[in-house]
Amino acid sequence: MPAWILGVLVVTGCPRGGPGSGPPQHYDDPKAMIAVFESSERDEWQMPERVIRSLDIQDKGAVIADIGAGSGYFTRRLAAEVPGGRVFAVDVDGEFEDYLLENRESWGTPNIEPHLAMYDDPLLPANELDLVFAANTYAYIRDRVGYFGKVRAALKPGGRLALIDFRPDAEPPGNIAPAKEHRVSRDDAVAELGLAGFELEHEETYLPHQWFLVLTPKP
Repeated sequence: MPAWILGVLVVTGCPRGGPGSGPPQHYDDPKAMIAVFESSERDEWQMPERVIRSLDIQDKGAVIADIGAGSGYFTRRLAAEVPGGRVFAVDVDGEFEDYLLENRESWGTPNIEPHLAMYDDPLLPANELDLVFAANTYAYIRDRVGYFGKVRAALKPGGRLALIDFRPDAEPPGNIAPAKEHRVSRDDAVAELGLAGFELEHEETYLPHQWFLVLTPKP
């Protein structure tokens, strides 16, 4: 996959999340990318059900945002956990919005709300979210410190941020991950997110190709 979910941002190198990466572009063929996102091969290493269990979502009325939602691979699983809540499927590509609207009822997750965002702003409502989740998206955000500062403002007191992305040394199957030189290490992500106002709560280490961090806003 030449680039991941968040509308495909072509990164030219930004080790500290600054504004120095290249211009964004949309997928040439979103329908083909949906097939890649939804492949059974991905399930083997992405472990989506275990990821959802690890999030330990207790409030079935929670409000969640899935940034870089794409085809809804994680979105629908999050929505199933909060039948009385809402899940914003955040993306910059309207092709994915159409796909989600067409499929959310058949998935049994009418509480999915497609949410068209900007490349530099998720456009989330202030102080409304219990959880913000993003998988395989972090490396494609240009000004990560600024972007996640906006995410912080959207969280309720006690809200959490959960992030999954590819390790620089990982060798995932297929053309899934960005080039190694464009990936962000776990330590760099923690440092950048600290500048954005977050602190690490805990991390999971079972994913074979990715780091998995759960963070909370600093007091």
